[in-house]
Amino acid sequence: MIGRGCERVLETGRAMERLKNAGLVLCLFVVLLVIFSSYFRANEVGTFFGALAGTPVLVHIFNRLAPSRREQSEGTPTALVAHAEAMPRPTEQVVVLRMEGPNGRA
Repeated sequence: MIGRGCERVLETGRAMERLKNAGLVLCLFVVLLVIFSSYFRANEVGTFFGALAGTPVLVHIFNRLAPSRREQSEGTPTALVAHAEAMPRPTEQVVVLRMEGPNGRA
């Protein structure tokens, strides 16, 4: 059972994810504007409409090649806990530094 606090946190998380995705789409649009204006030497109108048409195409291609994590798992907190794995402890590493003099001896 999820309480109201958890629901609010999930809604806030979804809103932040949507805001992040909107920001990434805007950045992709700006990158396409730069590419079309500098590399393809298009005029201003061609650059704008090229970026306007290319942005949804690239977003669709990306979504087809890399589906979101939400579609791969159920997304409920109990499902996330059920799929959680213990983090392995990092192995210890020891580094020994040896200073030698100009004659090759310590």
